[in-house]
Amino acid sequence: MRRILLLAGLGLLAGCATGPVRDTPFVFPEGLRIMEKGYPYPDGPCRLLGETFATSELLDDSADLLGCPSDAMNDPRVISLGRVVGQFEGVTLVSVPKSKTR
Repeated sequence: MRRILLLAGLGLLAGCATGPVRDTPFVFPEGLRIMEKGYPYPDGPCRLLGETFATSELLDDSADLLGCPSDAMNDPRVISLGRVVGQFEGVTLVSVPKSKTR
C-alpha cells in the first residue's frame, strides 16, 4: 500500500514540475491584423498590429501597437517595450512609443 501511495505521489509531482510546452508556434487570432513580425528582436514573439475592430480604440499617432502572446510577457525584453493597454484572445496588447520600434 505504501508503495502505491508513493508512486501516485511521484506521478502527481511529475505533473506539477513541468509547465506547458508549446510544440507549435503561437497563432494570432483572426481579429488582429498583423503588419510586421519580430519585435522586440529579430524573430521575437510580438507583432506590429494594424487597425481592426479590436484595436481601433487603442491606436495612437505617437505609438505603435504590438500584440504579444501572453506568455511572452515573462521576457524582460518584452516587458520593457512599453505599457500594456489591453488583452485580446490570449494576446497582450502593448503600446510602444514610435521611437522605440523604429
